[in-house]
Amino acid sequence: MAARTKAQNPAELPDIHMNTAKGLTMAVPDIRMATAKGMTVDKDIRMETAKPGTTLKQGGFKIWEKELLDSPEVRRKATVAQLYFLDYYFNLLGYIAARKERRARFDEDTAKRQLTQSEYAQEFKSYRGRERAVLRKRRIKLKVDQFQIIAQVGQGGYGEVFLARKADTREVCALKKMRKRTLFKMDEVRHVLVERDILTATKTPWLVRLLYAFQDPSFVYLAMEYVPGGDFRTLLNNAGVLKEEIARFYISEMFVAVNELHRLGYIHRDLKPENFLLDSTGHVKLTDFGLATGALNPQRIESLKVKLDRVKENEVIHRSTLERRSIYRSIRQQIPRYADSIVGSPDYMAPEVLRGKPYSFSVDYWSLGCILFEFLAGFPPFSGRTPEETWTNLDKWTSVLRRPEYDAPEDQVFNLTDTAWDAITRLIAHASVRYATLGQLREHAFFKGVQWDDLRGTDPPYVPELTGDEDTGYYDDFTSPQDMEKYAEVIEKQRHVERVREKEEPFARGVWVGFTFRKNGPMAMGGGRGHQEDDGALATIF
Repeated sequence: MAARTKAQNPAELPDIHMNTAKGLTMAVPDIRMATAKGMTVDKDIRMETAKPGTTLKQGGFKIWEKELLDSPEVRRKATVAQLYFLDYYFNLLGYIAARKERRARFDEDTAKRQLTQSEYAQEFKSYRGRERAVLRKRRIKLKVDQFQIIAQVGQGGYGEVFLARKADTREVCALKKMRKRTLFKMDEVRHVLVERDILTATKTPWLVRLLYAFQDPSFVYLAMEYVPGGDFRTLLNNAGVLKEEIARFYISEMFVAVNELHRLGYIHRDLKPENFLLDSTGHVKLTDFGLATGALNPQRIESLKVKLDRVKENEVIHRSTLERRSIYRSIRQQIPRYADSIVGSPDYMAPEVLRGKPYSFSVDYWSLGCILFEFLAGFPPFSGRTPEETWTNLDKWTSVLRRPEYDAPEDQVFNLTDTAWDAITRLIAHASVRYATLGQLREHAFFKGVQWDDLRGTDPPYVPELTGDEDTGYYDDFTSPQDMEKYAEVIEKQRHVERVREKEEPFARGVWVGFTFRKNGPMAMGGGRGHQEDDGALATIF
């Protein structure tokens, strides 16, 4: 084998020099890439990408140029461009390092075995074949036909969710499929982009992980970690009411999950039991970040305000705890997917969000307070017999929020303790006095004994019984007519969406720029985190 040439002084090298095939006996020079002048090649790679005074416009910017540069769309596209190049070079240099490591292992292995020249030639031919296969795989673009669909596990107004397995890696995932034109028509593009950004920015076990994001001319796809234990709506429908110690465990994990979202700079705004899933170990994961953007859709804000204005003159209908619980159970039986339906109402949404007023992270604590109330009472604090009654209750929430009381001896067990009720009223409260941090929560007596620093190491009260990684038993069976009856309202919502007129402005391809994502990039390796400002733009990571 040819001996390796002596290394030159880095200062004498005009280009990056990569020994791509150490010991190769071919009379072909090594690959040289003239990628960046002024680059050092001893240890770290340093690129002189911007000399002082060369990237800023001389004389400053005009007002309209500043406004354009500060717009959420431009800021996001600037970040996407940065991430694209970071991801590109991260993967390229990662590939080079891995290839050199594979070659080193090959050389070490063949040297140990003291092969003859013909044996070595055969082994080297096989090695080159494997490297060509790696290169071919790197060039393949993500497509939906690379995923084997196992079963449908979800249905919404804008798309479907499938349990799928990636053919080459055998990874199981939840594949969300959404039609581009529908998202554009319904002003939901930004929400999907935000969901994708959050999923790529996080590496915590409390939020569902994104494995891949890709698109074709008609659809966008999010391939996410499959969480097999189902959502908390299913758990509540089966359990009805939770004991305080069980409710405390789950709500604590929900608070930690939401806190992870807040650490990224995002506010969810529309938390409900359907947003929380149980993983295979019985612990909580937060999903569905579509509304966690800087501002709600203006049309939706106006719609919420109109509904509140319509009920301003309505009188509150005071009902007993038993009656309210019975009514809510009846509604859930009639419309099991109530939250996804066309008549669904925001039972868990904070008043300032509903009224389109300024809000902070504490709006998510209001929502979690409503979920804790439902855990312990069996119904949300402001639910009514009709959507109009629910809106009336939300508008006049201060007079509706009452401690659930049961008089019958057999129902006494459902009465809340003083500490549980106090915790609820610290969360479902005016924004000025509402709990807004995890630190405040940890000090409350209701959460005494919670192992906040080791929640995922604590034994959960319930672990899903699963037969394997393709088990869909905790999700509806979309081949069953009985289960599909639950989605009648959701399907009606889809039809309603289809009837909405197309926008007059043309559908722009550019809105989906930077959507593609693979989990082996720098963001997936913890190399950077996005941060969401209050205006909804994803700030730069540099």
